[in-house]
Amino acid sequence: MKFLICIGGVEPSADTIRFGARIAKAFEANLSILYVQARVPHAVRPEIGLTREKLSEWEIEIPGVKVLRAARALLVEQGFVKTGPSGEIVQRHALKPGIRGAYELHIYGIHGEDIRLRLREGDVINEVNKEVESDQHDLVIFGASQKRNLLKKLIQFIDCSMLIIKNPKDVKYEFLICSDSSPASHRAELFGAKLARSLDAPVLLLSVAKHKNREHVAMEGAERASRFLARAGVRHTIAVRVGNVVDQIAAHAREDTVVVMGRSEMSELRKLFFGSKSMSVVEAVNCPVLIVK
Repeated sequence: MKFLICIGGVEPSADTIRFGARIAKAFEANLSILYVQARVPHAVRPEIGLTREKLSEWEIEIPGVKVLRAARALLVEQGFVKTGPSGEIVQRHALKPGIRGAYELHIYGIHGEDIRLRLREGDVINEVNKEVESDQHDLVIFGASQKRNLLKKLIQFIDCSMLIIKNPKDVKYEFLICSDSSPASHRAELFGAKLARSLDAPVLLLSVAKHKNREHVAMEGAERASRFLARAGVRHTIAVRVGNVVDQIAAHAREDTVVVMGRSEMSELRKLFFGSKSMSVVEAVNCPVLIVK
């Protein structure tokens, strides 16, 4: 699998990197860390060109290099990076420009996974989408510390499953999988089961009926999902509730919960005017949220 962690700087993204690396490590997944900075003014580019020979030594101080350096240090701290006999990092190539439109340092994980530290310039949404499209990532990870408007756009416009890291903790998590009869829910159940099994985590399967006369439908959906989780060997319990979906998710989500839900199939125009259920859940809970495409 291929995971992408999007960071917005060193301090606000440290916990996001640690949490994302923990998930990637469980999957032995290839991992990219992306930092998108504002485009460097044209007048500065000749100066950058003259210092590119120092990139491999991390000596130049062009915008963004400090962020990648700090991200690499965090990955080493997490035991995610492969090192040689003398403790040196095993790398495929040093930091260099022109790798699919980005600066890139390519190193290896402890299981031989590809780890890419990448720096792009431009609009955040556009550059993240370029990254997702060029490398076909399975999951994009970013922190909930992003500005609300940016976070809303990331949820709305990034064409990939995404994990929003909110209030991360070094604890054993439980997964709360939101189940209904939609195709989006089926995808969430599949992805959530993979994560729960890889992390040996229990699952709470939550099915919500908007009205009392639809409770039997919610129960049928929960029982179907339960049979799937049982076949997958995932430990789980079922909760069937009546009421507002976002309110019920918030009521059941603790700080040691990862909420797993399917991505809304509402049109982008309707999301713009009426809001996204995914964004409402992110705002309502105090824990990570996985939105499955």
